[in-house]
Amino acid sequence: MKILGKLILGVVVLGSLIVGGAVIVPSLTKNRHSELAMAIDNVNPLVKTETVYASTTAKPVSSFIGGAGEKEYRYQLVTYTAKGDARTLAFESQWRLKPHCYLAITTKGQNVESWERVATQKVPASVRENLVMS
Repeated sequence: MKILGKLILGVVVLGSLIVGGAVIVPSLTKNRHSELAMAIDNVNPLVKTETVYASTTAKPVSSFIGGAGEKEYRYQLVTYTAKGDARTLAFESQWRLKPHCYLAITTKGQNVESWERVATQKVPASVRENLVMS
């Protein structure tokens, strides 16, 4: 009976740590641009997939040669949700982004799943107010 009690206590403690970590970790990974932050957000069931918007006024922060020998660019952009919540995302692209365009970026936390250029009218008006197109 003592072993069963210790086993149940262990399961409860482990479950509490997992749930507590899943709740706390998203706030620790927000605006972090590391591979670890992206990996944690990608597997965390409490981090939801969402679309954020950015303008392509920023130049790449760096460029490098990718694994297949292609040139890649690293961008760091301030993005906004449809509600107007801001956050910074970093991602790589095999293309240099055209300036003065809007992007719709699908993310799961810090993990950028996809991005595409969108027309001005597809960007919520509240978001366009925050995005600078210089």
